[in-house]
Amino acid sequence: MRFLRRTAVIIPFLLFLAFELGCGDQYRPIANPIVSPGGQPQNLYNAYVLSYNPVGFGSITQIDVSGDSNQSVMPMSYGSVAEIFQGSVQGAIFVANRDGDSVSEVSLIGTTTATNIGLSPGSRPVALAATASTVVYVANSGTNFFCPSTGSVSVISTASLVATNTVCVGVSPVAIVQQPSGGYVYIANSGDNTISVFNPTSVSVSATLTQAGGLHQNPVAMVASPDGAYIYVVAQGNGTTAGWLDIITTSNNIVAASIPLGISPTSAYYDTFLNRLYVTNTGDNTVTVFDASNVSIGVNPAIPTLATVSVGSAPVSVAALPNRKAFYVANRASNTVSVVSSTSFAVVGTVGVGQKPAFVATEPSSTKVYIANSAGGNISIIQTFDNTVVLNMPAPQQDPNCDPKVQSCALQQPVMIITK
Repeated sequence: MRFLRRTAVIIPFLLFLAFELGCGDQYRPIANPIVSPGGQPQNLYNAYVLSYNPVGFGSITQIDVSGDSNQSVMPMSYGSVAEIFQGSVQGAIFVANRDGDSVSEVSLIGTTTATNIGLSPGSRPVALAATASTVVYVANSGTNFFCPSTGSVSVISTASLVATNTVCVGVSPVAIVQQPSGGYVYIANSGDNTISVFNPTSVSVSATLTQAGGLHQNPVAMVASPDGAYIYVVAQGNGTTAGWLDIITTSNNIVAASIPLGISPTSAYYDTFLNRLYVTNTGDNTVTVFDASNVSIGVNPAIPTLATVSVGSAPVSVAALPNRKAFYVANRASNTVSVVSSTSFAVVGTVGVGQKPAFVATEPSSTKVYIANSAGGNISIIQTFDNTVVLNMPAPQQDPNCDPKVQSCALQQPVMIITK
């Protein structure tokens, strides 16, 4: 099987999720006797949906983009909450299993297999970062043998598939991001309002950013600029007043600028096609769009705001189409997705999806958008040419032995999607 790629971010923070999927019909293209251009194979794109299972193993469901079909369901471990590709190679997926104190590795080359990587008991991993193919970094929200009073970051070798180091960071980490090409790793610690800066070379924390140094309260999500010069931090604040976007300059690891956001911001997304940064303001039902191609430290504001868009109730996730035409916003409280023009910033469509959409993802061909409906137990697939839902694909059953012909079987909770 051949797998291709997808661009996504995120952040953030996600960090509160869990899930699994079901099956669909196999799409079979009709042969055309006149092929142009001749002899070229069709690109194959896939979506990988992570599902949390409250009573058992979580899972990854692989969906074929062209046929909207369920290709496979791969069991993970207990409390699966976050997933990431293996750096730029994308030869494997790594999954943080919060309740199982482990990370699962799923090879995407040759035979699809899953390997469970144990962490120290009590670790409770919630987020992952990897921009090089050799190492994956895991943010552990709990306390363990190595760090009995704080959270930690575990270093996993992708060659040996073992945690080679565990280093203490701040209290209750919720998000992690790495500079491109295996650079410094940044861990947001919501429990003590700090950010730990981890040096991969020395395998140690080289700096800690605090509120005294300009960091705002309750950092919950982060993304890195593609050139690695900046780390954008979404600080939620107290949840009732405006949050903040803190900009860290990685050359000296200081908070160099701060820009006010909306109420209770929760996630950030970097659009590499238009060089834009999107932040969901869950508390006031808006999305702030920044021009990330025009950052100027020392100028007020340091990053220009292109628009503040009113969307549905409680937006929690954003993803932009690679074709630069629109971006899609998952609105958790209104069970909708807002479709926003990338040129006018007008809401050009509102699509009803499943219950409590938690995550939205696009794929490289810009033909489909995938929504993880955490309370609905399904994945909504939107076709972008008319913005309609073509399929609500059920997540896998919580109990694999439940017989749907005999009784109603509870489904897992989809929470995150990556595509390529």
